[in-house]
Amino acid sequence: MSRWLIGLLVVGALLVATNPSRAEFNAWAQTWVVKKIEDEARKRGENPNDGSAQFGGAIAGFVISTMPIERRNFLAFSIYGVRFPDDKGSEKNCSILGIAGQFVPVGGC
Repeated sequence: MSRWLIGLLVVGALLVATNPSRAEFNAWAQTWVVKKIEDEARKRGENPNDGSAQFGGAIAGFVISTMPIERRNFLAFSIYGVRFPDDKGSEKNCSILGIAGQFVPVGGC
């Protein structure tokens, strides 16, 4: 029983220590946007390495760093809530799980 408790405490401490910050989220979001732009360019048959994806990612990084992003911190992990305007004039809600230094889009992205 004590080994399970020690193991659980170690895992919990590691998760708390690796809970990603807002700055880490901003960096991840910028690279995520670059990847999305490159994927869309490939779908349209365009060259994804022409520099427009990096330019778009840089602009997105600036915009994301100033956006009001809701971070719910649960110590071992965080959930980031982002609202993006869509092309229909309404808002699109996107939830991203930040755990163990990684980010995983979980809803609406």
